[in-house]
Amino acid sequence: MGFVFAIILVVLACVAYRLNSAVTNEKAQLAQAASENDQAKAALGKAEARATDLQLQLDRGKSLRSDLQAQLDKAQVRQSDLQAQLGKAGADLRSQADKAEARASEMQAEFQAKINSASDDSSRLRKDLDQARSQAEGLKSQLAKAQSDLARLHPLAVKARILPVTTSFEKNFWDRGFTLHVKNLSPDPLNVNITITGTGNAFAKSVAMESGGSINVENLAEGARVVIENAGYDTLSVTAQ
Repeated sequence: MGFVFAIILVVLACVAYRLNSAVTNEKAQLAQAASENDQAKAALGKAEARATDLQLQLDRGKSLRSDLQAQLDKAQVRQSDLQAQLGKAGADLRSQADKAEARASEMQAEFQAKINSASDDSSRLRKDLDQARSQAEGLKSQLAKAQSDLARLHPLAVKARILPVTTSFEKNFWDRGFTLHVKNLSPDPLNVNITITGTGNAFAKSVAMESGGSINVENLAEGARVVIENAGYDTLSVTAQ
C-alpha cells in the first residue's frame, strides 16, 4: 500500500509538474502574446498616427493644389488683361506713330513752303536790290550831270552878278504866316546877309550856307520884305505872299 501510495504521489507529482510547466508555458505564451499585442497596438497607433499625418499632408496638398489652381487662374486672367493692355498700347503707339508721321509730313510741307516763299522773297529782294542799285546809279549820273551843269552855269551867274540862290515861300498850316526857303546853288559855301522889313520891326542876320545847303526863315507876316545880300552879287529882294 505504501508503495502504491508512493507511486501515486510520484505520478501526481509528475502530473503537477507537467501542469505547472504547462501553466508556466501558457503564462509565458500569454505574456508574449500580450507583449506582441501591445507591440501591435503600438504599431497600430503609430500606423494610425502616420495615417493621420499622411491625411493631414494630403489635405494640405489638396489645399495647396487649390491655392495653386486659384493662383494659376488669377495669373491666366492677369495674362489676358496684360495681353489686352499690350494690344491697346500697341494700337495707341501705332496711332501715335501715324499721327506723328502725318504731322511730320505736314511740317515738312510747311517747311518746304516756307523755303519756297523765302526763295521767292529772296529773288524779289535781289530784284529790288538790283533796281535800287540801278536807280542809285541813275541818281549818281543825274547828280554828276547837275553838278556839271551847275559848274558850267556858275561862271555865268557870277558874271551876271546874280545871287546863286533859289527862294520859295511856304504858307504855314497853323497861322497865316509864311516860311521862306533859301537854297545855295553855288558849289562853294556862301555867306549872306538877310534883312526883314515891312513887319513893324526890322530884323537882320548873317548866315553861312554850305554848298547845296539851305536855310529857312520862319514866321514871316504876309507882305514882309526879305532882302538877301552878298558883296559879290546883286541884292535879291522877295516879298512874303
